Amino acid sequence: MADQKVLKTFVDDSIRDSIQEMKDSLSKDFADIRSLLMELVGKKATTSTPHRDPATRMELRRFRGGNPEAWVLEAERYFEFYSIADEFKLSLASSYLDVEALEWFRWLYQNKQFVDWKHFTKKLRLDYRK
Repeated sequence: MADQKVLKTFVDDSIRDSIQEMKDSLSKDFADIRSLLMELVGKKATTSTPHRDPATRMELRRFRGGNPEAWVLEAERYFEFYSIADEFKLSLASSYLDVEALEWFRWLYQNKQFVDWKHFTKKLRLDYRK
């Protein structure tokens, strides 16, 4: 009986550690993707948009699951500001999802539930409305 408890504790700890390692790895991967996308956005912005003061920047806050309407509006403004093409919006936006929203996105993306940015925003609004 004591051996079973020790084994259960060991298995539980191993699973918890594995999940944490996967989360850490995902966070790092998304941070790398975000950096690459921001580099791409910066290059695109300098070659295809009107001259802007270099100090003028716009930030997109991370989406953690609250108020999807406000976040989508903010993301749309961000995309417009940096002239992000439609085909890059979903990838870029996904790098700004945190915690539960990131897990939600990952599952739906792996199961081919997203077609494009428009479909993503519709699903986000439905799943995260209060």
